[in-house]
Amino acid sequence: MSRMKIQGKHILIIVLAALSVGLAYDSIANYMNPYIPVSDIANNQAQYQGKSLQIIGVVEPGSLIRSDDGSLSFTLLDEDGSGRGILITYHGVPPQNLEQEGNKVVVLGTLGSDGEIQSTQLLVKCPSKYEAEDQQGYSHIFLAVIAVALLGVGYLIIMMFNKKV
Repeated sequence: MSRMKIQGKHILIIVLAALSVGLAYDSIANYMNPYIPVSDIANNQAQYQGKSLQIIGVVEPGSLIRSDDGSLSFTLLDEDGSGRGILITYHGVPPQNLEQEGNKVVVLGTLGSDGEIQSTQLLVKCPSKYEAEDQQGYSHIFLAVIAVALLGVGYLIIMMFNKKV
């Protein structure tokens, strides 16, 4: 019977492979930044403060205010128009359909200590075009990358332990 010895380089390979998978997952998860409902942010402001957010909701009717400095402020509500709203401030040219009632709005920005979102980008979603997209889970590409990474780690482990030292 031969005893297998685990050499330092084998441990290093396993650690590096695991680290690579973890970093890939973290990068993809941050890139996929899911939409956060308005009510989650309104009820848990401390959790989201200072973080980059991608919020989905609808503009509260009558809340749109254009300032002399060119900024735009409005209250964003949950997608169904209910719940506690949050104040959004945006500097830039607003999307054309922003004022139409019922359209979903995606706000990219950061929650300040004052409870206000400083938006860097506004997107108005066309309901008919994006309805089915909202119900998808992880993308197929994401799942394929994770599967390939796990297969690679598994292959390295099998090769390491099958190799006689």
